[in-house]
Amino acid sequence: MSEQRIKIADFDEFQEVADKFIERSSRQFGEMPASAFFELLAERMVERVTETIELEVDIVDNQLVLQPPIGAVQVNDNEVLIGDRRIVVKLRGDSHYPTAH
Repeated sequence: MSEQRIKIADFDEFQEVADKFIERSSRQFGEMPASAFFELLAERMVERVTETIELEVDIVDNQLVLQPPIGAVQVNDNEVLIGDRRIVVKLRGDSHYPTAH
């Protein structure tokens, strides 16, 4: 009788085995793998984009300063107005950055 030993896998090896198991299991039920679903979702969202607006960003005195192209959007402190939509930008946590000059 041969003895089988358990191999200790590093995280990447374990992740690959787990991903393959989930993919095989989901095929039995006709389900799409999560990675494929999110990839398709991102592609569909990009297809809906009609205009791209680039904002330049600086950090001045620990404040995020947004500089949009003239006329495309309105910016007031941390609020960005684009058409009928309002985006409020917030820094996470107590992040402190050096003063920009």
